[in-house]
Amino acid sequence: MELKEKTKLSSRTLAKHLNQMTNLQIIEKKTDVESGKYPVPVLYKATPELTTYIKASITREEVANTLEPALNESKDPLRILEAIHASSQLYFIELLTQIQQNKIVTNEQISFFAECFLWANYKQYTSKLIEASRKIINDLNITQSLINQAKRQTRISETVLKIYEKMEQKNIHDVPRNPDDT
Repeated sequence: MELKEKTKLSSRTLAKHLNQMTNLQIIEKKTDVESGKYPVPVLYKATPELTTYIKASITREEVANTLEPALNESKDPLRILEAIHASSQLYFIELLTQIQQNKIVTNEQISFFAECFLWANYKQYTSKLIEASRKIINDLNITQSLINQAKRQTRISETVLKIYEKMEQKNIHDVPRNPDDT
């Protein structure tokens, strides 16, 4: 009844949508026979996956809304695109880590994580960046953006290489050596 009041949908339409979402395992349905009420109340609850997806969508929208002001300040769409790539890389590494630790094991779980944190983010962020870039297209110096990007990539690559080499050395030293391996 609460959902019917809030959504302003007919009972039939609401039941149809709730059944579809239950079948898709987006929401969970529970009949509350212990309440002693008649008619027996039916309770619906968002699944943890739906909650995760909604939270990711809200965060994605908040981040997307920061892209235009950032571009207006920097006038360098490639700098913003690099940040989008860095974010995608972090989520991709997290996905691989979750798979490696057997926390995400099924193809459905992998697809869900990828949709929530990789594909949807990348599409929304790059779409927003293109839209923002069109607004300031006459103020952009694309050649200078490319030069700046090349300089940043050189500095970042050298720094990241040093960090990764230190990580690799730490991993090598952390692994107990087996005399039989030599």
